[in-house]
Amino acid sequence: MAPVRVHVLGTAQDGGVPHAGCTCSRCGAARTDPSRRRRVVSLAVEGASGRTFLIDASPDLPEQLEVLGRATGRGPRGVDAVAITHAHVGHYLGLAFFGKEAMHTTKLPVYGTPSVARFLRGNRPWSHLVEREEIELRTIAPGRPLAFDGVVVHAFLSPHRGEDTDTLGFEIEGPSRRLLYVSDADTLPPPLVERIREADVALVDGTFFSAAELPHRDILEVRHPYVVESVTRLAGAKGRVYFTHMNHTNPLLDPSSPERRGLPPGFDVAEDGMVFEI
Repeated sequence: MAPVRVHVLGTAQDGGVPHAGCTCSRCGAARTDPSRRRRVVSLAVEGASGRTFLIDASPDLPEQLEVLGRATGRGPRGVDAVAITHAHVGHYLGLAFFGKEAMHTTKLPVYGTPSVARFLRGNRPWSHLVEREEIELRTIAPGRPLAFDGVVVHAFLSPHRGEDTDTLGFEIEGPSRRLLYVSDADTLPPPLVERIREADVALVDGTFFSAAELPHRDILEVRHPYVVESVTRLAGAKGRVYFTHMNHTNPLLDPSSPERRGLPPGFDVAEDGMVFEI
């Protein structure tokens, strides 16, 4: 049996890096230097027999499937199941590529909470995929673990803006380690802090480094935990904590920034292409 691995397919906030229409220094650097680019946040679990479970279908899905196919040796033939954390654009738009205009899959299992299923079933073009049986909606919910090819996927609710759906985080239990994934949260309440601190590896919402990043917008409209506060609250965690889902304004995207160099021991920045064996 092959080892169970988790592939980091993207680490940027929903708009990616470079960000559409932005002329900031980080986006400019990403346009001229491919190594500075970031795909939109997504993970894939590679199970014990090589089956793959995608968490979030981002707008960068075609490139992410290419990357995953090279890493697993399967080629760009797709995935075996998908879970959607919530209905913000970076997390579900890629489902369109499973439709007849592109891959035209057959009953691809797509997991989400009942509110995610209602959203996809009730809005076009996503409802077309359901009606044509290109995807098959299935429920995943807190307290109902999902077994998948040598791993157990535990879903839990994450406190995040719920304009259309609720939001999930995931704990992926492999044969030897547990990886926690929280791409989006408004805050880190004590129960979530405890989950993160107990994980062997944690990928945590690092959208904004601090409240100073959006001077021309009310940052409370797009609430996320600030990295400067999270490093204090999560200090002493059992495993290493990696920040992901970074906005293009976040100085952690700059490898030479003092903010990145100043991360305390036990904390790091998630990178596209990272692989964790669990």
